Amino acid sequence: MREFFSVKSIKILTATLAVILVLSIMGATGNNFVASGFNFLTKGLSQLTAAASDFSDKKSYEELEAENSELRKEAADLRTQLVDYYDTLDENARLWRYYQLKKNHADFEIMPASVIRRDTGDDFYSFTIDVGTSSGIAVNDPVVTENGLVGFVSSADAAVSHVTTILSPDLKAGAVDKKSGDTGVVSGSALYTDRNKTTFTKIDANAVVKKGDIITTSGIGGLYPADLIVGKVSDIRYDKYDATKYAVIQPYEDIKKVTDVVVITDFKNKGRVEKIEKGEK
Repeated sequence: MREFFSVKSIKILTATLAVILVLSIMGATGNNFVASGFNFLTKGLSQLTAAASDFSDKKSYEELEAENSELRKEAADLRTQLVDYYDTLDENARLWRYYQLKKNHADFEIMPASVIRRDTGDDFYSFTIDVGTSSGIAVNDPVVTENGLVGFVSSADAAVSHVTTILSPDLKAGAVDKKSGDTGVVSGSALYTDRNKTTFTKIDANAVVKKGDIITTSGIGGLYPADLIVGKVSDIRYDKYDATKYAVIQPYEDIKKVTDVVVITDFKNKGRVEKIEKGEK
């Protein structure tokens, strides 16, 4: 179309001007018919010129398509940048929480990790994380969140590790009631797993553990550092077989939904009990 107005239109314009010139001469004689024809042609020429001018300002389909393509690319880039921005915010928030953990426990060596798979066949909600022995992870390392203890590393290879949770009977951690000072062992129970609860067992018959008391790790045994929060007492029960007293604990973390954790790879007095038993200091 541009070629039309740049070549053919010029020819039409030239011919029209010639006709106008002739009609102008004839119009001088007072012929009304000729004058009407002159006016008609003049109006047509104006419309043709205006149309040519208007079209010359419009962009071709190819140009518009190129611009649309560029705009689509820019929009896609902006979406990607927005996703990266939110990922960065999440990562910064996560690292800040664990910075606080490190700040409160200067002796901790920690490794942040993410849950990459949940073991659907396990009744105690174990899961797999994205770090392994190549990152300094070892079997029995405690696994925590900013809300407290969630489990321990039960197996590991170079790239990933399997975590057994505090809902499992396989976990046994020395613990203490921070209010009463009563000691015992935190271990999971099939009776409470689906309610996201664990138990505080092997407590003295005269223990004064009460609802609402906070239970933490005691550090006894050398597998878990002291003062990791486990949860709060939600109930006091007695075993139906031997009548021993135990407490039901509600963790501050939802073990079934946890997505980000920290592995404590080293801490003060780690393995101390085992070393003393071997005659080491």
